[in-house]
Amino acid sequence: MYRIITVDLDGTLLSPENKITKYTRKIIKLLINKGFYIIFASGRHHIDMMRIRDNLNIKIFMITSNGAKVYNLDDKLIFENNLNMNIASKLTFLKFSDLDIITQVYRDNQWYINNTKTQNNFCPSLSSLKYEYFHPDRFDFRKISKIFFTSNNFKKLFRLEKDIISLFGNKVNISFSSKGCLEVISGKTSKGYGLKLISNILGVSLKECITFGDGMNDYDMLNISGKACIMQNADLRLKKSLPHAQVIGSNKDDGVAVFLDEMFILSNS
Repeated sequence: MYRIITVDLDGTLLSPENKITKYTRKIIKLLINKGFYIIFASGRHHIDMMRIRDNLNIKIFMITSNGAKVYNLDDKLIFENNLNMNIASKLTFLKFSDLDIITQVYRDNQWYINNTKTQNNFCPSLSSLKYEYFHPDRFDFRKISKIFFTSNNFKKLFRLEKDIISLFGNKVNISFSSKGCLEVISGKTSKGYGLKLISNILGVSLKECITFGDGMNDYDMLNISGKACIMQNADLRLKKSLPHAQVIGSNKDDGVAVFLDEMFILSNS
């Protein structure tokens, strides 16, 4: 019934220590050997995701930067849509001087930040990339896949979300990947758009797709899939917005792997 398995990384497939456990690794490889197509769909930078994939030594599709870039099984970039340069410039100026918020940018193969106030929910340990500092007065706004804002001042981030929507409307796609991380990409793409693209390439119906996620940036790909699974540790707003979705175990308990094992492996052994 299902042929495509699409899974978010942080808070979903990855453990709270940002690792793929031995058990999860085993289940993924078994499913690939059974002929399932695996898609990793994340807000992470494409280089970061490639390193995670390479550590597993598997061939998968990848939806990176929330859909700004999509890669096929042969590591070929099959879709790219970056932020408009003028919009990207305006976004970086919005909270650049606000010390409660860190402005972060993915441009091509680089990661840029404006400050490293760790109390603002800045976690470099989550990424294998090296960050560089930037100032919008002296910055090249070409090829920016994503701009995101992190903070422990959640009220400021919620207000910022409203301000960005008011300024740019559907020219941008804005969502929270977690409570303290507000992410902005081009309005022409999303994780769901990437999933549709891959399903069309494979000639597989979205009804044959099972999808896993935990954040609001996972909403559209969960909503269009034949089966949607939300993590126990997911954003409450996601659970409320998708009442038909099945809530499974937490990422700290290998929730995705346990569910897939029970559904596709143990049941058929």
